[in-house]
Amino acid sequence: MKKYIFISGIFLSLNVLADDHMATKKNMKEKFMENPNYIMSFKDCKETKDGILGLLALNESIWNEIEKDPENEEKWLEVSIIADLAANYSTIYDVFCKDMINHRMKLRMMADKKKKNKDKKDD
Repeated sequence: MKKYIFISGIFLSLNVLADDHMATKKNMKEKFMENPNYIMSFKDCKETKDGILGLLALNESIWNEIEKDPENEEKWLEVSIIADLAANYSTIYDVFCKDMINHRMKLRMMADKKKKNKDKKDD
């Protein structure tokens, strides 16, 4: 019985050592992208935000046309569809991008603060 425990202990320790033989160093971006909760990159979030702004600008021009001719049913339908689309994309942006961008801004502010403190110490 002691032999089996000893042999199984050796195999388990060899498995642990064999698993650690490849040291992989990943940067923060790679670690972030492998996260199962990762859905949108910063670039995707920026494009989503720009798309929302474009839809709102388009909606404003349609509202100007409605002011000229309030009886035009097609323009009312068009403005409601575009407003709904902008609202849906805004929800996506709030859910997937807002926290990530706020976190980036906090990190930048902390880095600036550290840099200012370092500059004060150097002076």
